[in-house]
Amino acid sequence: MRRIKILYYWLFKSKNNVTFLELIKFLCKPVVRQIANSYIKEIRLLENEYEIVFENHRRHLFWPKAFPIDGVYQVTAETFDQQDWHYYQKKFTEVREGDVILDVGTAEGLFILAVIDRCNKVILIEPNDYFINVLNKSFASDLDKVVMYNVAIGDRVGEIYFNSSSLIGRVDTKLENGVKKKLETLDHLLLDEPNITFLKADVEGFELEMLIGAEKIIKRHKPRIAITTYHPENNSEEIIALVRKYVPEYKYYVKGVYHEMGRAVMVHFWT
Repeated sequence: MRRIKILYYWLFKSKNNVTFLELIKFLCKPVVRQIANSYIKEIRLLENEYEIVFENHRRHLFWPKAFPIDGVYQVTAETFDQQDWHYYQKKFTEVREGDVILDVGTAEGLFILAVIDRCNKVILIEPNDYFINVLNKSFASDLDKVVMYNVAIGDRVGEIYFNSSSLIGRVDTKLENGVKKKLETLDHLLLDEPNITFLKADVEGFELEMLIGAEKIIKRHKPRIAITTYHPENNSEEIIALVRKYVPEYKYYVKGVYHEMGRAVMVHFWT
């Protein structure tokens, strides 16, 4: 049903830079778990988490036992399958040698794990305590280049209640549904950061608020940006307009057709 919806939206709404050949390949591609298994060598169950060993990759990933293991297959396909529309390193937004990456909504951290050897520094921002715990294990040997913040990111500085019980995590207005978390803007949190060359963001529908609070960062650093736009709260045109208001010389393209309303999966920016 999901693939039929995507075909419908591609035909009658927006192609979002998906060619006919790419569409056919998508419609005929194996399921996510099968794709992921071509990259995963072994999954080990530990006391509080899973340890994932990859083919042809020396680094291991840790995944919270509290969350379904199916999530590992999803992020593995998105991280390593270059044909996936959720793949962050499309043309013009590849991670380069010496990059300083700001990863907003790091989650389990597989994107960073895959590219960290090319980076001079990575800044990880993740409000979910389950993910923070496994990130500390996954990057235990990289303390010289990893900075980690356990905060939520938005368009103002303050406090929010954050529900960590689900895989996606959500801001919640009720105390009984979440724990109190510090809310930061990127401009305030990273005021003194001298260099950011790549911004990756997947914050479950709060991408616009994150960008509103990152005006100075984007204007000053002009990083390559790879940002998700498929959540129900997202509007890719609104995000494009805001980023190009900050930096008019940004070039961009959308990519992918999501099965809900045909929204673009990602927007990529570069100068």
